[in-house]
Amino acid sequence: MNHGFHRFSRMAGMMVGMAIASGGLGPVPVLGRFEGWGLQASASDSSLFNPPLAIEEVTAIAKDMTVFIAGPTSGSGAIVHRQGNVYTVLTTKTVVSGSGPYQVVTSNGRRYSVSPSGVIMLPLVDLAVLQFTSSETYPVAQLAEPSDSQIYLTVATQPQTTLFAAGNLVSTAGMNLSDGYDLLYNSALQSAGSGGPVVDRWGRLIGIQGRFNPESVTASSAIAVSNFLRLAPTVGLNLGWRGSLLSNMIQPATQPRAIALSPDGSLLATDGGYNQIQLWDWQSSQLIYTLSGHNSEVNSLAISPNKQILVSGDQQGQAIIWNLRTGQIANTITRSPSNPITSVAITGNGQTLITGSNQGIELWDINTGRLVLTLPESGEANAIAISPDSRTLVSGHLDNTVKVWNLLNGNLVHTLEAGEPGFIVESVAISPDGQTIAGGTYREIRLWNRERGIRQRTIVAHCDLCYVYDLAFTPEGEAIVSTSEDGTKIWNIAEGTLLRTIDGSAKTLALSGDRTLILGGDTLRIWQFP
Repeated sequence: MNHGFHRFSRMAGMMVGMAIASGGLGPVPVLGRFEGWGLQASASDSSLFNPPLAIEEVTAIAKDMTVFIAGPTSGSGAIVHRQGNVYTVLTTKTVVSGSGPYQVVTSNGRRYSVSPSGVIMLPLVDLAVLQFTSSETYPVAQLAEPSDSQIYLTVATQPQTTLFAAGNLVSTAGMNLSDGYDLLYNSALQSAGSGGPVVDRWGRLIGIQGRFNPESVTASSAIAVSNFLRLAPTVGLNLGWRGSLLSNMIQPATQPRAIALSPDGSLLATDGGYNQIQLWDWQSSQLIYTLSGHNSEVNSLAISPNKQILVSGDQQGQAIIWNLRTGQIANTITRSPSNPITSVAITGNGQTLITGSNQGIELWDINTGRLVLTLPESGEANAIAISPDSRTLVSGHLDNTVKVWNLLNGNLVHTLEAGEPGFIVESVAISPDGQTIAGGTYREIRLWNRERGIRQRTIVAHCDLCYVYDLAFTPEGEAIVSTSEDGTKIWNIAEGTLLRTIDGSAKTLALSGDRTLILGGDTLRIWQFP
C-alpha cells in the first residue's frame, strides 16, 4: 500500500534485552581494518533499529547451522536451505573432493548419508552442496551480504566438536583470489578446516571459509554467500524466496514517499519529489518521463491493470488521474486541503478509483471523476488494498483496526482488532486467492481468514521500535513481505518462519506477479526471485 511519510507514527516502546542462549567457546578478539565495499545491500545505519545480537546468541546460531561432513575427505558446512524433508548444506569442493560416500553429522550428533547424486559442484567457484533427508527440524542459516567488519567463524573439526572465534573482514574490493574467494579476513582461527560458516554479528551466514595461510593472519579468505545465490539456479537448486538477487538499483530525485508497479512488472512509478511523479523502465534504469501537476507532496500511487491509467494522491487532498498514453491529466479530484489522501487503489476493471483519507474511504468513477460512494464508518483510513477479484476491500485505520468491506454493496463485513489500543495500522494486504487478510501495525503482522474474520496467525516481524510500514503477499500466497526500519523481511505464512532478510530501511514496496520486488528507501532497490 502506498502511503506518505507524514503518516508514519512516532516510534514507541523501549528496547528489550536479548535472550542469552548457550554457546560454545568465547570469541578471540582480533584487530583489523574495514575498507570500502561496493555491496548489493547495506545494513541499517542505526543500531537502534537493528542491534547486533549478544555473542552468546551468535554462538548458538552459528553452532546450530554448522555440520561436520565425514568421508574420504572431511570438513565443515552450513545448512542453507530446506524443502520438505530435504536439507541443503553449503561447503567447499575441497571437502567433498573424494569419491565418497559422505555423511552429514548435525549439531545434535545425528548422521545422515549423502547419496552420490546428493553432491553437487557449483560452477566457477570453490563451492559445493550436499543434500540429505531428515524428518527432524534443523535451523537453516539466514543469508546476508557483508555489512560490518566484525565477523565470527565456526568450524566443526569432528562430530559435535565445534570451534568458534571472532575475526575482522579486511576487504572485499578487488580482492577476488580466483574460485570466488572474495572475502579477506583475519582471525586466530587458522587452518582448522575448510567449509566452515562465516557469520556476522546478527548470526547471518555471509560466507564459507576455504583458504588459509598459516604464515599470515590477514591472508585467510572465504567465498561470499552471494556466489551461492547467483549460481544455485544453474545447478537446479530453486531457493524460492530465500534466493533473491539484486537486479538493479535506481537513484530517484528524492527518497520516495510512494511507489507503484504495474501488474506485469514492466512499469514503475515513483514520487519524484518537488510535487512530481517519475515513470521508469526499471530494467534499464531509464526515466521515461516526469509528470507535473500536484501542488503538494505525492503520498500514494496506483497503476491500472492495463497500464493505461495512473492515479496519484497528495498531501493536500488532491487525486490526479493520468492518461499514461499521453502523459496528460484526465481528471482531478479535490478534497479538503486538511485531508491528505493517504492511499489510492484501482479496481481490476480499471473503472473505479478508491481513495483513503482521514475523511474516509470514497469510490470514484475513474472516467468522469464523479463520487460514487462513501463507505460508512470508514474515517481515519490509513491504508487500503483490493482483492484480485475486486469484490473485497481491506482498510487499516488510526484506531488500530482493520476493516473488511464488500465492494459489491459497500457493506462493512468485519472490524478486526489489530493489537493494543494506542497504535495504528500502517499497512494492509490481501492474498492472491482473496482468502487471507494481513494488517501491519507496531512490530506485528496479523493474519485473518477473510470470510470468518478469525485470526490465523500473529508474526512478530520487526524490532521493538518498528512499525510495519508496508506489506505484500507473494504471487503464490505462501509468503508475505514486510518493510520497516530494521529491513525488509519475507515470511513463510504457514509456519510463521523468516525466509529472508534484506538489509536497509524501506518505507514502501511494490511486488509484481513476475516475482519482482522493488523497495523504496534512500534508493530504489529491485530484487528478482527465481
